[in-house]
Amino acid sequence: MSATPIARSIPLAAAIMAAAIGCASPGAPLGREVDDPARRAYYEGMRELVDADYVKATTLFQAVAASPRHVKYAALAKLRLGDALFHQGRYAEATEIFRGFVSQHNADPNLPYARFKVAECYYERLPGEWFASPPAHEFDQTITTQAEAELKGFVTTFPTSIYAPRARKMLDETRRLLLAHELYAAGFYEDEEKWQAVAWRLRDALDTYPELATTEGLVWRLANAWDKVGDRGQSARALGLYLAKFPNGRHAGAAKARLDVIKQAIERERTPEEAPPPPEPLPPPPEVELPDPDGDDAVPPDDDEPGELKLRPPELPPIPE
Repeated sequence: MSATPIARSIPLAAAIMAAAIGCASPGAPLGREVDDPARRAYYEGMRELVDADYVKATTLFQAVAASPRHVKYAALAKLRLGDALFHQGRYAEATEIFRGFVSQHNADPNLPYARFKVAECYYERLPGEWFASPPAHEFDQTITTQAEAELKGFVTTFPTSIYAPRARKMLDETRRLLLAHELYAAGFYEDEEKWQAVAWRLRDALDTYPELATTEGLVWRLANAWDKVGDRGQSARALGLYLAKFPNGRHAGAAKARLDVIKQAIERERTPEEAPPPPEPLPPPPEVELPDPDGDDAVPPDDDEPGELKLRPPELPPIPE
């Protein structure tokens, strides 16, 4: 970002304001035909705005916007009040004025301009770079994220607006700054050898800013990070993306070889090794013949143990004398 963001849109705004008040030269007195007090106060504020006397213009527009007699010019006065604050670098205050216009006058033909100015206020607050200061991507990017959201919302809602081409350029610059911040964080984790964090940061950069981040160097860094993590699935995806996007890249040969190694390892894990045959089943135990309880060897139960069968011992031949 430049060191003097306030001056970016002054020429365009001045031309618009000059057209709004007619062909009168800056500082020239208003004609007597402007008799309506509200209209006259508004035009006086416009003259001060074109003359770059933003403090005086702010006072005049505040009076027009706040007076109940000036309802006809109140909406325009709010817009011009926002412009006066914007050119003083009071972006937070200007944002509130433009937001108020959007919420209160959502059918006004100046609605696209107000929405654009809200986004531009955030854009002008992006981290800048000055002599001996750290790079812009090393600062907190909260405002940058808000600027991206406002600019994206504007170009989506008003794609054919006269402000849309400028808004798209601002959006591209905003996204480049956010991507640079992600890569800065990834580099920090690389220095610390925290490869899981590196992989997450690079993956998020590719998912969030694909039109900017899909470069040969970044995709190769992602594949290396997942390789150091030991996640073969994610590493294979990154290598596949590299070969799809950069088939003739400087690392294409290494990517193919590494991808083949990963595929072979996965195939080996999926193919079960030959197991030894199961042991032969044991033969069944021999059958044992039990005496028939109803046969000749059965004896009636004793009286004291009813129901119990006893076996009668076999008769032995007499012993010879």
